[in-house]
Amino acid sequence: MSARLTTPSQGTPSAGISRVPYLPGLDGLRGIAVVAVMIYHAHHSWLPGGYLGVEVFFVISGYLITLLLIGEYERSKTIDLRQFWLRRFRRLLPALCLVLLIVAVYVTVFYPVTREESRGDFLGGIFYVSNWYQIFVGQGYASSEAFVPLRHLWSLAVEEQFYLIWPLIMAGVLRRSYKRLPELGLKLFFVAVAITVLMAVLFVDGPVYLGGAGEASRGYWQVGSRNININDALYLGTLSRAGGLMLGAAFATIWRPMALLRGPIKDKAGRVDVVAWIGLAGIVAMMATMYLTEKAGSVYNPWLYRGGFFVAGLFSLMMIAGATHQRGRFGDVLGVKALRWIGTRSYGLYLFHWPVYQ
Repeated sequence: MSARLTTPSQGTPSAGISRVPYLPGLDGLRGIAVVAVMIYHAHHSWLPGGYLGVEVFFVISGYLITLLLIGEYERSKTIDLRQFWLRRFRRLLPALCLVLLIVAVYVTVFYPVTREESRGDFLGGIFYVSNWYQIFVGQGYASSEAFVPLRHLWSLAVEEQFYLIWPLIMAGVLRRSYKRLPELGLKLFFVAVAITVLMAVLFVDGPVYLGGAGEASRGYWQVGSRNININDALYLGTLSRAGGLMLGAAFATIWRPMALLRGPIKDKAGRVDVVAWIGLAGIVAMMATMYLTEKAGSVYNPWLYRGGFFVAGLFSLMMIAGATHQRGRFGDVLGVKALRWIGTRSYGLYLFHWPVYQ
């Protein structure tokens, strides 16, 4: 949702096969994803699966961040963790702080009754742990709170936790596996598969409810004095939602935009475009049909938790393939001015739209 790229000049040392050029098609893909999420949050019944735009963002982030790390390692045989994190915070924190400030002022002036209840939301937002806070207090998307203006920060928390942890992992992995990137990509793909299997095993099918005194609960973990909704925890959890990030990371090891122009795939742009259009049709079909919950939020969609996220991730990879092949038409179509305008502002649109809706 927030990973952006710049284009190094051809004369710099970064102009190798892992150099990451500006790819307008990816901005267009971001634009489609954020519009889908905004429509879903507006409760339009004709796009019940618009929340899958977040999964598209996760796959894009995993792909781009891993590309950047591979490219930096190719140039300097090291990864400057301090500079990496500093760039992320410079990009992410100012807009986040502005949103938190505006919401704080609004709550104080117009909604003081929620001021005490909102403190945890603000702390979770500023420290990028909103997803775990929401799991802990039972504030998932199936909960019934009428006014939760920072609920959407859960996905930014997942991404930021990825930005903190993934460079550390890649710094160690690339020292051993840089010359075997396809093999590394295969391992990351199987990590995504393992996460999908784990989610399917833990998912609770049928009605989920919290029993009263002397009554059994269904679909909840008892953690100390807290009752944790299992399906909400799977939807919001860092590990359970890392599947898309790992799919993107795996793809980055075998699908580097500059390397494509040096191999046989450079002449297969038409076939890549076909694959990308199939991916776009697939994700649109899922967004139009893949509801999250039904029956007042007590029944979760089993198809989503038993492979739906994984399939959405695969469709995202198909679209990324087309958007990053610089000789194809798919990237040109997605890179039209309107979609590109939305995509370059997707982080801000995502940050502000939910509080405005609330």
